[in-house]
Amino acid sequence: MFTSLLVPVDGSAHALKALSIAAQLASPEATLHLLYVRELLPHLHYGSLLSLQEAIQASSPEAAEGEIEAVLQKAQTHLRSRFDGRIETHGRHGDPARIIAYEAEKLGAQVIVIGSRGLSDLSGMIMGSVSHKVSHIATCMVISVHDDPPALAESDDDNPYQGL
Repeated sequence: MFTSLLVPVDGSAHALKALSIAAQLASPEATLHLLYVRELLPHLHYGSLLSLQEAIQASSPEAAEGEIEAVLQKAQTHLRSRFDGRIETHGRHGDPARIIAYEAEKLGAQVIVIGSRGLSDLSGMIMGSVSHKVSHIATCMVISVHDDPPALAESDDDNPYQGL
């Protein structure tokens, strides 16, 4: 069991699953560090085309702080029913992979538990995922949490993959 875990959160179902796994891996006296890293230009990350006014509003300090608070609050609420230990929240701005690795080292985290999601679009294949980058640059152990595998279709008995 670990006593210091860093769990990057972004409000997604993948991040909530990583929180649940981290709660299982944490000792009762552990500290779970929840970290949300907001990209400097989030409208580019979300892949939507915004007007100039929308882009300025999305990049405002007020919007950033509100988003950070909302994501961290959602994560804490999810975690409270699964973990009775100490929870610390951290909100940062910048490149998620680099900030996650830096904060893990700064906080003395033994492990980073991070949600992983499949990227099917071309830019995802070229750019790579945050969890993949973190696993390469972090100085501590990184556990990448994937979705549950889809249920295999039941078909005829000669299916060599049946039951895998």
